[in-house]
Amino acid sequence: MILGLAPMDWFTDCAMRQITQNIFDKYWNKSDYDLNLRTEFMTADGYDRNPWWVIKHLLTTKDQKNLIAQIFWWNIQTLIYTVMDIQNKYREYFKWIELNLWCPANNVMRSGWWAQLLKDKKTTLEMIKKLSEISTLPFSIKTRSWIDDTDKKNQTQFILDASKYCSIISIHWRTVKQHYSWDADRDFIYNIKKLADPNCKIIWNGWIKTYSELISHCEKQSNEAILDWFMIWQSAIWNPRIFTSHIPDKKELKEIILQHLNLMINNESEFQKMIQTPDFDILITKNKLPIDKPEILNRPIMEFRKHLFNYIKWIPWSKEFKQKIAQIKDYENTVKEINNFLTI
Repeated sequence: MILGLAPMDWFTDCAMRQITQNIFDKYWNKSDYDLNLRTEFMTADGYDRNPWWVIKHLLTTKDQKNLIAQIFWWNIQTLIYTVMDIQNKYREYFKWIELNLWCPANNVMRSGWWAQLLKDKKTTLEMIKKLSEISTLPFSIKTRSWIDDTDKKNQTQFILDASKYCSIISIHWRTVKQHYSWDADRDFIYNIKKLADPNCKIIWNGWIKTYSELISHCEKQSNEAILDWFMIWQSAIWNPRIFTSHIPDKKELKEIILQHLNLMINNESEFQKMIQTPDFDILITKNKLPIDKPEILNRPIMEFRKHLFNYIKWIPWSKEFKQKIAQIKDYENTVKEINNFLTI
C-alpha cells in the first residue's frame, strides 16, 4: 500500500516534502507501506520559455523517495518538450511524471483554457495518449470526479479511457463545482477502480483528516482490495505528522518548525546557485545553512510564514504571535520569537 502527499501549489515545496518524508521514515512502523510525494504544480509553458523562473518547483533532496514531478498546461508541443526534458535531465530524481488536470482554483479557472480541457475530453485524451507514449518514465494524471451532475457519465468514460495510457490516476472525488467543500460521491471512485484498466493504479485523493481515518481506510482496502493508494491533501498542510500516530510535545514541535525554516533557507540558497549556472546540475540540496547570506534569507523567511502559522494554529495566543512575527524579515529575530513563543 502506498500513501501519498497530494500536490498543493505554494505548500508542497521542497522543504515541506522533506519534513514529511523525515517524519514518516522516523515514526512509520509498517514495512508494507511507503510514502510518495509530489512537487508543486510547474507550468510547462514557463519551463519552456523561462525555466529559471519555475525550475524551483523541481528542487529536491536525496531523501525524498518516490517523488513525482507534476506539470500542467494545455499545449501538447510544450508539454512534450517539458516531459522529454525532465526525463532526460532528471530521471534519477523522479519516479513518475504527472499531468495535473482540472484544478478548480479561481485564478486557474478564470484563465479559460483549463475549463476547455474539462469540456473537450476527446482532445485531452489524445494529449494524454501522446504524452504517455513519449514518456520513458511512468506517466500519470491527477483529476477530479466531474464538472457537475450533467458531466458525470462523460467523465467516467474519460477516466476509464485514460486508464489505458496511465500508470496511475489520482482522483479527487469532489466535482469542480463543489470546489473544496460538500460531501463527496465515494462510490464514483470505487466504480472507476472496478472498470479501469487493471494495469492502472487508482488513487483516492481526500477527504482524510486524521491518522486514525487514514489507518481505517487502509485496513479496509487491504481486506477488500478496493483501491490502490490513498493521498492526503489539506490536512497535511498544518500537520506533516498525519501519516504517523506520533504526537510531538511543544519542544519537538519547535525543533520541527526551526528545521523547516532552515531547510527553506538552504533550498533558496541552492536555487540561487542553480540560476547562476548554464545548466541544471545542482538539483540536489546539500543541507547547509547559509547564515552569512542575508540577501538569500529574506524571501524564504517570508514564504515560511504560511507554514509556521499552520503549525501553531491550535496553540493559545497564536494570534498575537502571528501579528508580531509578520513584521519580522530577518532570520535571527524570527528564530528568537519562535523560541520565545514555544518555550517549555
